Amino acid sequence: MPIVNNPTAGDVHVNRPLTNFSQKYLQKSDSFVSSRAWPSIPVARQSDLYHVFDRGDFYRDDMEERADGAESAGGGFDLSTDPYFCRVYGYHKDVSDRQRANSDAGINLDQSATQLVTHKGLIRRERVMAESLFAGGLWHNGGAAPSAGQNVDWTGTADPIVDIRTAIRAVHQVTGYRANRVLFGREAYDTCLDNDAVVARTTGGATTAAPAQVLRQTLAGLFEVDEVHVMDAVYNGSAKGEADSFSFVGGDQVLVYYAPPSVGLEEPTAGVQFAWTGYHGATTSGVRIKRFRMEPNSADRIEGECAFDFRLTSPSLGYLLTTPSA
Repeated sequence: MPIVNNPTAGDVHVNRPLTNFSQKYLQKSDSFVSSRAWPSIPVARQSDLYHVFDRGDFYRDDMEERADGAESAGGGFDLSTDPYFCRVYGYHKDVSDRQRANSDAGINLDQSATQLVTHKGLIRRERVMAESLFAGGLWHNGGAAPSAGQNVDWTGTADPIVDIRTAIRAVHQVTGYRANRVLFGREAYDTCLDNDAVVARTTGGATTAAPAQVLRQTLAGLFEVDEVHVMDAVYNGSAKGEADSFSFVGGDQVLVYYAPPSVGLEEPTAGVQFAWTGYHGATTSGVRIKRFRMEPNSADRIEGECAFDFRLTSPSLGYLLTTPSA
C-alpha cells in the first residue's frame, strides 16, 4: 500500500451524501384548493345523472287572486337531468430490487415514489378544476349566456371591494342566492392586496402568527362572503428533457360564486366535484395508492390513481373577473 506524505483533505475523507438532509420539492397541501373551494359528492358509480329543477318556474310570480268558488291558479315546474362522468387518472413509479438493495442511507425510495405519485395527483386535480370551473366562457356573469369575463384593472384607482360586491349582487339578482365564495388566482390576489382601497381597509389586520389566514378572513369580511381561496399551486408545463417552464395553475383572474358547505337534494351550487368512492380501494376523494409486484421487471410498482369529475352545475351562480397585469 503506498504511503501518502502530508495527506490532503481528499486523502482522509470521501464525500458521501448526508443522511439528515436532502433537497426535495413538494408543494404544501394547502396550495391546492380544488378540494376545499368546491363541495364534494361521493358517488358509487363512475357515471350517473342528477336532477335539475327549472329556476324560472320556481321564481315566477304567477299566483293570482282566487274568486269565490273558482279554482286557484295552477302550474308546475320542469325537471331535467344532467350527467357526470368520473375520469380516472393514473401515474406510477417503479422501484427495482437493484435500486433498493444498492441505495444509501437517507434515500427512502418507496416513500419518495409514493410522494411523487401523490403530488402528481394533486397537480392533475387542480388543473382539471381550473379548466372546468376557472376559465372564461363558462359563467353567465349576471346575464343569460356565457361571458368571457368582466375585465377589471386593480393596479390603478379601481376598488376590488366594489367590483367583487358588484359581482355578488349580479349573481344574487338572477339566482336569489348571494355569492358566498371568492376564488383568486395568485397574481390577481397579490394585485388585490396592493390596491390602495384594500390596503386602507386591512392595515394592521394580519399581525398574528398566521397572517395569511387572518388576512383572508379580513377580506372575506370586507367582501361579505364566507370563504376566500387562493390558488397557490404551480406546475411544470414542459416535457421531460425540455427546459422547465413553471406557471401558476390559476390564471390572473377571480371567480365570485355560490357554493354551500355541503350539497344535497334541496340546494343549488355553482359547481361540484364528483368523487368516485365506489372505485375499489378509493378514499373519500376518489384517490387510490397501490403497491404491487412487477415480477418480470424485478421491481415494485407504486401507482396512484384519482377518479373525479368537476362539473359546472349552474353558470348563473358564478361571476368571473379578469384582472390583466399592468
